Amino acid sequence: MKIHRHLFAALGLFSALVASMPHAEVYRWVDENGKTHYSDKKPKTEAEDITQAIKKQNIDTSIEEQRKLQDIFRPENEADREYHRQQQLKNQPTPEDIQHCNNLRHYLNKIDGRVQFIDEDGKAVPVTEKQRQQRVEEVQGYLAEHCN
Repeated sequence: MKIHRHLFAALGLFSALVASMPHAEVYRWVDENGKTHYSDKKPKTEAEDITQAIKKQNIDTSIEEQRKLQDIFRPENEADREYHRQQQLKNQPTPEDIQHCNNLRHYLNKIDGRVQFIDEDGKAVPVTEKQRQQRVEEVQGYLAEHCN
């Protein structure tokens, strides 16, 4: 029974302390010169209690905003790093690609200017200058697009 009395006494003391604590009230009033004043103490003149109106403005949302930013700008993890490595590997030419580009550059040098085309049987193939120039442009376009 003694424990209950001490518990009730402690609760009563705590309630009295909370009740005696000042509430954060804000008042607004206009003086005789038309100047608006704000105070946390109620003035002797008539004043409007604007506590409820400004409570919404005093909420700290910075932690919530930081969480949103962390979701967007989260630190890079190992899966992200592996993905970027794979992307870089895809963009790097293989040895076969490099050899193909070198062969095309060599071919382009051969067909530059006056040239005679030979087929697989070793016979001369008649090619007009317009056709030769078209082949040059095709090879140059391919090299520009696929071979840096």
